[in-house]
Amino acid sequence: MNSSSLCVRAGGGRTATLCVSAVLLLFALSATAFGADVSHEKVLFPATLHITRELTNPISGTKSTIDEYCLGNRVVSVSGSRTAIADYDKHSIMRIDFAAGTYSIASFEEVAKMHAAMRAPGTAMQSVAAAAKSDEWKAEARGNSVIASRPGETVELQRRGVQSSQSIRITADREMKLSRDAVEALTGLAYPNPRDEAADAILGALRANPASRIATNSAPSENEYRLPLEHVVRFEVDGESIESRNVVVRIGQELVPADAITLPPGVKLVDSDAVTAQRVLQELDGPSPAVKP
Repeated sequence: MNSSSLCVRAGGGRTATLCVSAVLLLFALSATAFGADVSHEKVLFPATLHITRELTNPISGTKSTIDEYCLGNRVVSVSGSRTAIADYDKHSIMRIDFAAGTYSIASFEEVAKMHAAMRAPGTAMQSVAAAAKSDEWKAEARGNSVIASRPGETVELQRRGVQSSQSIRITADREMKLSRDAVEALTGLAYPNPRDEAADAILGALRANPASRIATNSAPSENEYRLPLEHVVRFEVDGESIESRNVVVRIGQELVPADAITLPPGVKLVDSDAVTAQRVLQELDGPSPAVKP
């Protein structure tokens, strides 16, 4: 895996808890590689949508930029020399690493199995999830914000437990409306991801404001949500904290560049991240090797 799995291997106590929580955050940050279970009759993005995001790694604090190109039932995420193509008609994810000359393909089912293995009883993530049991989410409006030159409304969600607390700050675009399926695809709140305990609270914060519908003289819709412009998650466990940031820096209508989705000559097929993660988890949870006398 990455440095997150090394934390699980080497860490103990609070360090391991924070590192495992960081792994959960990292999966949320790369949410556009996963998403809603969409049928052929539904179209997530009827028009081209190009979103540029800045992500902050909760472990290292480093920042990275991801360009998401959304059209029809596909979301293409481009970060440096790597591309992830989430196809919600085929229920598959293709990842291309142009620098390494490799690509992989994973089904939504394989990704779901990976998440199930990570949260199985007795695993580190299951222990963190159990320790994180806490009060219900409380939402508080934080006023208006401007992000990526777009007007937004900010809501802060908070809850506290015996050993931990969590806060989520969501800023929703006041102008752009999307379907629930599209929002879940962009935030990773649906299959093949596990149902997050914060999902309902986040969707509630992104629900289109009835007052704004009245102001625009539009009919109310139960399937109308707002684009998330900012998504900041902060965990505090035993006095230590980590924070992830997912912030939109630009919105446009450009199509994905052809060279970002075209397999180059000689590219090699390798195991997907989902398959690799399951193998690493099996190694971590397997019996310790016998020590030779």
